[in-house]
Amino acid sequence: MKDTAARSEARAPTRTYAIRAREEATALDVIVGTLYLFDVTVYVLIDPRSTHSYIFTALVAKKMSSIESTDYDIKVPNPLGQSVIVNLVCHNCPLKVKGYEFPADLILLPFREFDTILGMDWLSLHDAMVNCK
Repeated sequence: MKDTAARSEARAPTRTYAIRAREEATALDVIVGTLYLFDVTVYVLIDPRSTHSYIFTALVAKKMSSIESTDYDIKVPNPLGQSVIVNLVCHNCPLKVKGYEFPADLILLPFREFDTILGMDWLSLHDAMVNCK
């Protein structure tokens, strides 16, 4: 395990997802829907403003997936103004869209506003184009 000093040096500026009420998630800059992850329907937020992608911790625990430490800590705020530091990732989670699998590296998040949050890391990796028309 890396020590705290090494983690501080490895920290990179990131835009994290701040948990919002579901009503706010219907804004024009995000998409809410359902996809398949581990062959189970999950409630997903696609947020191009988020640097990283996340998964609700309990979903990974049920599937016994391989979990590793990230190279840096990410501070994620919640609506109450409190924050949580996350630093665990589940690599190559089998996310399916219309029968096609698009692996996702998902950072474990203890908040459950959504089952999964897909950010720019996943969108750019798969050359996704967000078109809400």
